[in-house]
Amino acid sequence: MSSDELPRSAGVKHPLHVLSADEIRVAAAAVRRARTGQLVFRNIFNLEPPKAQLLPFLDAEHASTVGADTPRPARRARVQYDVIEHDGGRLYMESTVDLATGQEVDERCLHTHQRASFTVDEFQAFIDNALADPVFQRLVAEMELPTGWEVAIDPWPYGGSDFGDDYTTRLTQLFCFARDMTKGNRDVNHYAFPLPICAVMDTATRQLVRVERLPTGGHGDVDDFVLKTIGHGSPAPKKPTEHCQHADYVPEMLNQPVRPDLKPLNVLQPDGTSFTVTDNSLVEWQKWRLRVSFTPRECAVLHDIYYDNRSVVHRLSFSELTVPYCDPRPPYHRKQAFDYGDAGAGRTSNVLSKGCDCLGAIQYLDATLVTPSGEPDVSPNAICIHEVDDGILWKHTNLMTGRAVVVRNRKLVIQYIITLGNYEYIFAYHLDLAGGIHLETRPTGIMSPVGIDEGKTSPYGTVVGPGVLAQNHQHIFAVRIDPAVDGHDNTVTVQDSVPLPMEPTRNPYGNGYRVQSTTITKSTYIDASPLTNRVVKICNPSKKNPVSGRPVSYEFTPAPTQLLMADPASDIARRAKYARHHVWVTRHADYEFWAGGEFTNMSREEEGGCHDAAARDDDVENADVVVWAVFGFTHSPRVEDWPVMPVERRELHLRPVDFFSANPALDVPSRRDARSVLVDGECCADGA
Repeated sequence: MSSDELPRSAGVKHPLHVLSADEIRVAAAAVRRARTGQLVFRNIFNLEPPKAQLLPFLDAEHASTVGADTPRPARRARVQYDVIEHDGGRLYMESTVDLATGQEVDERCLHTHQRASFTVDEFQAFIDNALADPVFQRLVAEMELPTGWEVAIDPWPYGGSDFGDDYTTRLTQLFCFARDMTKGNRDVNHYAFPLPICAVMDTATRQLVRVERLPTGGHGDVDDFVLKTIGHGSPAPKKPTEHCQHADYVPEMLNQPVRPDLKPLNVLQPDGTSFTVTDNSLVEWQKWRLRVSFTPRECAVLHDIYYDNRSVVHRLSFSELTVPYCDPRPPYHRKQAFDYGDAGAGRTSNVLSKGCDCLGAIQYLDATLVTPSGEPDVSPNAICIHEVDDGILWKHTNLMTGRAVVVRNRKLVIQYIITLGNYEYIFAYHLDLAGGIHLETRPTGIMSPVGIDEGKTSPYGTVVGPGVLAQNHQHIFAVRIDPAVDGHDNTVTVQDSVPLPMEPTRNPYGNGYRVQSTTITKSTYIDASPLTNRVVKICNPSKKNPVSGRPVSYEFTPAPTQLLMADPASDIARRAKYARHHVWVTRHADYEFWAGGEFTNMSREEEGGCHDAAARDDDVENADVVVWAVFGFTHSPRVEDWPVMPVERRELHLRPVDFFSANPALDVPSRRDARSVLVDGECCADGA
């Protein structure tokens, strides 16, 4: 059977289900019929229905009235691909395919300023073509690397606008390292030997455009601010890694023994899990009910989140991560990645390992991507779901009787991990027993280093090893919250705790404060204010708490982390306007998912992101609002971050406020773990 004769999508699927392998084939076949020329597929994924079409189905599902005849939104696929024309030109296209009919129903050709995100196959092609280029090989030979060594390459998005008026050419920059293959271990750490060259490649033709000489100076070396191209007055550097040394991290290559006294600490769940996953997407745990989907850009997305049969969030995702480097010497000013928009978290997600990335009794969800030829490509174990102990949830000792009641917290963790060249990022959604949602990010992996001359230090980073400069940089995350707090008409308020003035009648002793509440009526931004204990509250004004009389709500404290430091007029700042404020409040618009805009690769300006959405000046009071939370990590490297960086943890906590009539975790059992022992091996006695 040919690809054009594949059967159409069969069976009844939930509107939020990821595409099956057959559906991917149907979508690819539809595009082949509609286009001429050679096709190279990038992404094929489920196109979520517009919200107005999805909500009636979800309401019917919660009312248990869904049947075979229940109206369903049309199930459609979004297909992103290249068309290579007969003259060698390349068009970047996007089609929508109706999976019931197998027909293309919409298409668009991306404009010159709308750059498709990269694929893993594309990155590998850049590496292979650079290594095979005769000019590149000649320059490598001129550097006189040690015998048995080879060049390793990290492809990077071309993050600046110094390409002049020619904005039609897509460029990629390739940072280079030396790799000691005489060690007999392919996992040798090449980042310990940065080479002072950067190759610039035409993304479409895969041809080398030029090779640049990277600056390697230190304090006071003003010549480093002149961009030099090798072959145009600047020779290839000779033996540039002689002053570097190995810095390996894989256990068998360490120059020290691993610790012998770290005894096992096992997670045992003899009765299995307390959660269930049905239909490969519906997760139920304690009082939580939600669906998990997958997209190539976001990886794991949570939908239709309910607690105790009450709606909390309609859609929750990590939306963007930009990593601007803060070394102003050219071409380092171009070193800015948008890890979701430029590459995609789903496409770079790890195959998670049982007993390492996740512990205990684990449920894995696979992801289905697409090969360049349009065939399904299953990525196993892309998302893991498991439970973790989280310490004490609540405790009280009755002073009258001496009795202590202790309840331990537990979290359900939905986690994925992405690798983008040197860095890893661990992303996790944590649901707790008291109605809280925690969104956690943990950067780790290896810093992206550059070379520095022997004996020098730099104001733009930290020398973490001989000849290795780890540059100052930032990681700025964005979370998209599409709330549904007891319904979809919600209002956002900002609450600050401010001291009352000391005066005789109302605050005679000067210890009083009041909570000052400001209602957000128009789309806008909000910044953190830790000195006023600022919280952002998402409430439903039409639903009142029976005890407090206040609107039912969920709230979070904006993380008071440093925002983007780049000058507002800079390329970096104009491309990442979302990173200028901690919170954005906008009105819902279908498919407005991206904090930094839909197209980030080689962008000159953020388009269609938080900034533009807020600038619409929409009414957002008692409306279908979206809240974007921005938080970051300014990384001034430490020697302790080398050669592999211990995780840095950042968390956003959504918690109920006047949503319940009492502590929702009162009914959590207070149990003693009978397997806990004293260090001398004796079991704990009752009351001990």
